Amino acid sequence: MAKKRSKAVSNAEIDWYLISIDRLKQIGLVVLLLALAGAGYWFWEQSKGNPRTNAESAIADARQALNQLAASKDFAIYRSQFDRAQRKLEEANTLFTSSQFLQAQSAAVESQTISRAAMSGAGEAENDAQFLTVEGDVQFQKGSSGDWKPADPRTPLFNGDWVKTGDRASAELIFSNGSLYTVGGNALLEIYASVNPQTSRKTNAVQMQVGSVEVATTDDSSTVRTPGSQVVVESESTTQVGVDRGKATSVVATKGTASVTSTSGGDAIRLASGEKVTSTPTGEISPVKKLVAAPALLSPSDNQAFQLPSGGLRVAFTWDNKAGATSYILQVSRSRLFSTLEINSRRQRNNASANVTGEGAFYWRVASVGPDGDIGPFSSFRRFRVSGGSKGGGATTDTTPPALQINKPASLGGPFFMVEGRTEAGATVFINDEEVDVSRDGLFKKLVSFNRTGQNAVVVKAVDPSGNQTVKSESVFVED
Repeated sequence: MAKKRSKAVSNAEIDWYLISIDRLKQIGLVVLLLALAGAGYWFWEQSKGNPRTNAESAIADARQALNQLAASKDFAIYRSQFDRAQRKLEEANTLFTSSQFLQAQSAAVESQTISRAAMSGAGEAENDAQFLTVEGDVQFQKGSSGDWKPADPRTPLFNGDWVKTGDRASAELIFSNGSLYTVGGNALLEIYASVNPQTSRKTNAVQMQVGSVEVATTDDSSTVRTPGSQVVVESESTTQVGVDRGKATSVVATKGTASVTSTSGGDAIRLASGEKVTSTPTGEISPVKKLVAAPALLSPSDNQAFQLPSGGLRVAFTWDNKAGATSYILQVSRSRLFSTLEINSRRQRNNASANVTGEGAFYWRVASVGPDGDIGPFSSFRRFRVSGGSKGGGATTDTTPPALQINKPASLGGPFFMVEGRTEAGATVFINDEEVDVSRDGLFKKLVSFNRTGQNAVVVKAVDPSGNQTVKSESVFVED
């Protein structure tokens, strides 16, 4: 019996030992799987935040998108987009080689965006900017095509395109973020758009080679790059940037704030309204200088109307005295962009007068000159109108409302619409209760922005010199 019990005990021990081995194998397998999963998660987390890996992935995706575009049956149609995407991919590779991984990722994402937009048929609709107003000799060049073409309002512009203006010329460019760039005469600049890889949001900029530009932003910042500096104009701000023939840069903040960084590195210099810095072509930035502010304009009052006598009209201009100003610059133009000047005069006193012999709208503004001869920012312009007097000098008997024609408002993307039309010469036009400029032949246009999505009304009112008025409205739909 004892032996039998011993055998039973022995068998029990052997059975217990075999079961524990199986369990250990199972536990080991579970531990191994957990370890592999943890290592995989760690590697994924590390790769996800690794700029080099992100840049490599973005470059691979951009190369794939470019190859797909090249193989498309519509390749000939989208050749210009292919060229832009290819240049961006080459830029991404160059940046990656120099270990600038975030910039490389941004350029690669932009390359991919251009290719995908072309393949989806969006192509030219996904423009970075477009001409809003063109005055005088203004031309644009598509990338590096070498062919300069005359610019027209609403001509689309893309990253890598060039814009140049001739003598006594000017243009307004509106960018996809709503920023308005007013380009002066004898200017040359390149459109530059980049994508923030963290937010996938496009930022708009220009590269100034020579000339001047005034940047007015909305709720987003915009950038101007020059030979020696980079200027970031903050949201809800206005800044003037000029590059002379020697490649020196001048930056004046006229509203809000801007920051200026040297191309050679260093901390950004912040400018408040009325402050100025200069930069050499090699990036040496001057100390911040406070300019004498623009004087307040007194007369003529804004939108004042004058009747033109047979012998001509004498218009008196007055503005207030500004402490620190040694003289003033008075400018009068028929263009609200001041691309051409009827008067450009330095005055020692705070008044002037001019003889006006023609009808139409005139714009005037004044800047203060400091003790060192530096010209401060110009005031906001005022407008006055001159129309022919009634025949014989008697009272007018005109009771006919002015003619008014409105084109269908053109969408410029997002909340922006261009409203254009024609009325009779000499009439005043209001769009949603805001007065707009009217040319001598009755043409008018205005960029209108809406804050509400869905249906919005555009109300246009034309008023002639006799007080007769015509009102029309159009409806636009703003997408969310």
